[in-house]
Amino acid sequence: MSVTPGAPAGVVGQVLKNCNRSDAQVAGRFSLCGLLLRLRNLYKWEKGLPPWHEEDSGVMLEWVSRREEYWETLLDAPLDPLQINGRELDPFEAEEINRLLAPKGLYYGAGLAGGMTPVFFLASQVDEELVEGLVVRTLRRELVSDILFLPGLRRGGQVHLRPTPLAYLLWDKIADPTPSLSVFCRFALQSQGLDRARVLARPDWETLGALVDGELKSVLWHELGEALVGRAAEDLLLRMAGEHPASELEFFTRGLKDMMADCGPKGRLARIISHRATACLGFYPAWLGGFPKLLFPEIGRAVTGFAEHGDWAAVEAARLAGWQRASDALGQLSAMADELSGAALASVARQALIAPLTNACARK
Repeated sequence: MSVTPGAPAGVVGQVLKNCNRSDAQVAGRFSLCGLLLRLRNLYKWEKGLPPWHEEDSGVMLEWVSRREEYWETLLDAPLDPLQINGRELDPFEAEEINRLLAPKGLYYGAGLAGGMTPVFFLASQVDEELVEGLVVRTLRRELVSDILFLPGLRRGGQVHLRPTPLAYLLWDKIADPTPSLSVFCRFALQSQGLDRARVLARPDWETLGALVDGELKSVLWHELGEALVGRAAEDLLLRMAGEHPASELEFFTRGLKDMMADCGPKGRLARIISHRATACLGFYPAWLGGFPKLLFPEIGRAVTGFAEHGDWAAVEAARLAGWQRASDALGQLSAMADELSGAALASVARQALIAPLTNACARK
């Protein structure tokens, strides 16, 4: 990870160290391909390269090797408190840290991602607005980055939107030649008057920036939907993440919660439909992975049909199907968690809920 030139080295260096420690802990959870994709984007960001730049493979592999060697030295290292103005602060005390950093023109964020992975960020340019009771901050100039490249993160009543990571992630989707992905991205681009082959052959920041702005709305709509999912779902996910971190059970619970955020009455898809946001609809299936992709087969068919017939009603029907499935499954899992815990809960949930549900969706 890099430090942006001109940034106050003291604070940036401390946040950077904690990002490095978090990266070292989470790297082993990714497949080799998934890790290399994340490292490739991190390398580009560090070097100030655009998402479409492809580095010489020898240079890239040497950099990856050095980074992995560095991570080896950090595997057992705890997160450091931040030293600011003579005070020592827990790295998750974001509110107090920001009170001290405000005179420096800096904004700090901290949270937890999947598998209870710590996420930290620091920015020097932030737009702030109030949206439906939530404080939404868009980070325009980030000073450090980690390998997760999360485009959005909500913590309590605050939402953080990150257009820079989103640009790299969106470009990866557009450039991916996999037919099951490219068909959706091609449609999304066509809805904006863009030809995918032309975008790939002659990339530029103006075109990608406009697409990022559109998808940033979609990220916000997901976070707004997540805030409305309800306390019971939040508490269940916190319990699964705490008792079964980075496990099938946690990822299943997180996937259900994400589906509810997207499929709810005021979730991401409902807003895409109400705003007639065709490009966001086109890109949506390309973003799905893990359990949401397995448990929500209706949306891919609905978007494919929409590309041919423009039928918003079919998209709404798919949304409702996803909402019902996720709500029912979350209710069943919650009932199981009331009776069981530990390995017994993981085993019963897999046999009685996860396996049957994913198999049934695969046959749809």
